Amino acid sequence: MKDIIAILKKQDFLRHLNDRDLRSLSPYFELIHISHREILFKKGQPIEHIYLVLYGSFKIQESIEKGAVKIFNFLSQGEFLGVAMAGLPQPRYPTSAVANEDSTLLKIPIGIFFDRLMLIPELRRKVNRQISERFLEFQNDICKSHKLAPYRVADFLLRLLDRQDSNKTYIQLPLTRLDIADRTGTQSETVIRILSQWTKQGWIRTVDHHIEILDPQALKEVESERPSRKTATGTSDHPENV
Repeated sequence: MKDIIAILKKQDFLRHLNDRDLRSLSPYFELIHISHREILFKKGQPIEHIYLVLYGSFKIQESIEKGAVKIFNFLSQGEFLGVAMAGLPQPRYPTSAVANEDSTLLKIPIGIFFDRLMLIPELRRKVNRQISERFLEFQNDICKSHKLAPYRVADFLLRLLDRQDSNKTYIQLPLTRLDIADRTGTQSETVIRILSQWTKQGWIRTVDHHIEILDPQALKEVESERPSRKTATGTSDHPENV
């Protein structure tokens, strides 16, 4: 219980609570560890718990035809899992959550989450902001789904950078080429070619499944669809890139 209380004290949305309040809440929280590639919950399962990511990250995904998956989002430290649909009657998870790396979470019963935690203004604002951000992310995907592959990949990487509180060049989320392909709706061979080209041009660098953006302006020009002479070779209208 002492570990749980220490963790709760570190959460910004609980900073106004005193030790007595935290002790009364702590029995309802469970600290869990999820290994890389382990499934936290599957699409269609009843929502009985809300999860707060303390460390690590998760792919929010859905299986599609022939064993492939569509990744809708990556959620990481400080974000809640399972909360978007939890307020509905008899809620079920709309997608699956798979650990993108070894991760640690706080597991919270859905009843406690809504009956007690959502009464905290700071938490309520945090949850509403995260739900809004995910909705905007979904809208962004729809609006840009017709764009060429280099645009979608550049847009995705730049948005990941924008979500980080610090280090605006090194993407802290571990990513594989297949992850990027599944997230952007692009063939993995196309993503490999795009990233290889950008690496040769000195725009990015990859180290142990992490990407560092060495030239953010170059990716912004790809994203703007107004390439300069410098970036013209990094974008192609070849049908393979669609």
